[in-house]
Amino acid sequence: MKKTLIALALTALPVASMAEVVLYGQMKAGYEASSTKYGSDSRGPYQNGIADYGSRIGLKGSEDLEHGLKVIWQVESAIHLGNSNDKGDSWANRDSFIGLETPYGKFRAGRISNQMKANMDTVDPWQYNNEALGLGKFTRTGQRYVGIAYDSPEWSGFNFNVLYSPRDNVNAGERNKEYDYNMGAGDKYSLGLNYHNAGYYAKYGFDYLKNSAVLLNEEGINEFKDGQVHRIEAGYDANNLFVGVGYQYSKNTGSYSEYVNGIHPSRLNADQTGIEAIAPVGDHNVVTDNSGQEAVLTVGYHFGNIFPKLTYAHGWDVKTDGSKDKNTKYDQIVIGADYSFSKRTTANVQAGWLREGNGPDDISGDIGPNNEPIMVGKGKTKTTAFGVGLKHTF
Repeated sequence: MKKTLIALALTALPVASMAEVVLYGQMKAGYEASSTKYGSDSRGPYQNGIADYGSRIGLKGSEDLEHGLKVIWQVESAIHLGNSNDKGDSWANRDSFIGLETPYGKFRAGRISNQMKANMDTVDPWQYNNEALGLGKFTRTGQRYVGIAYDSPEWSGFNFNVLYSPRDNVNAGERNKEYDYNMGAGDKYSLGLNYHNAGYYAKYGFDYLKNSAVLLNEEGINEFKDGQVHRIEAGYDANNLFVGVGYQYSKNTGSYSEYVNGIHPSRLNADQTGIEAIAPVGDHNVVTDNSGQEAVLTVGYHFGNIFPKLTYAHGWDVKTDGSKDKNTKYDQIVIGADYSFSKRTTANVQAGWLREGNGPDDISGDIGPNNEPIMVGKGKTKTTAFGVGLKHTF
């Protein structure tokens, strides 16, 4: 009898140990179709297929250590229901960490989202893979860093968070390569402030990126510059009405302009071969010195289970090496609606239009009647897209 009781007790131990483990996730995918026209070229053929909208699965848990102290952990991974688009399906490639929760806040270490990715998605309520169907350009500054984070408790609707990614987590421990390129440290710092009250909300996100860009000075020498991102969002979400506005200023980080993210003319020598490229070292990427400003407005209204919504976004002409580049702005419109079958299952349908400048005119190489160089306009890239999908949260 005693042996039977002992066996039953041992069998129950794994169940007890798993009591604090939660399985959660989102499965979301759909059909998307799009077509793009580059400059004066004819419109390209429609691309269409099944697209994943960011499906994920995770495990999280905690253990009460008494006296208001808990150990917390999470392992979260991406799942691609469509093409992976060169994104890995490896284990723990999303927010995954271990930490402590106290009455004075949470302390975590691991792979952690910055403020822009973790808390600033209200102005982008769309499910999509093609960036023309949502705010893919505006939200590109939402990132995950390997580092240590602190999340404050909430005081009267206000809370804040900080995140620090040390140099050798950014460069994957390849400090010698950083020295070879004379890049300096690539530490990343993030700050977030959040406030909500009676449906009104306001959020601020800030990233500081060490040695994230290079400026070619008048002597033709590369000067490394630090990067910054500032994003502000505010709005109202209550009584069936949603209104959200956002503004973002980015400097010396990845731009919304493909013209800037490519080889900028100032990086070319007289023979047009380009200066020696500065290769990324781990997650320490170096871009052309640049800055840009963007703004977005999203409105929607709940009619029972139906939530129609509209977004307009605008990016102004960017600056590179301190000078404004014409024909680098973008305009975007997304319109659509969600239908809620339940609290956990929602269908979406939307259409998007994105127009972006391809950069200033180029010199064609031909000479005009008055011996002046003839310019060739690059025009704009125009993308139209349509999507319909389904999302289930568990």
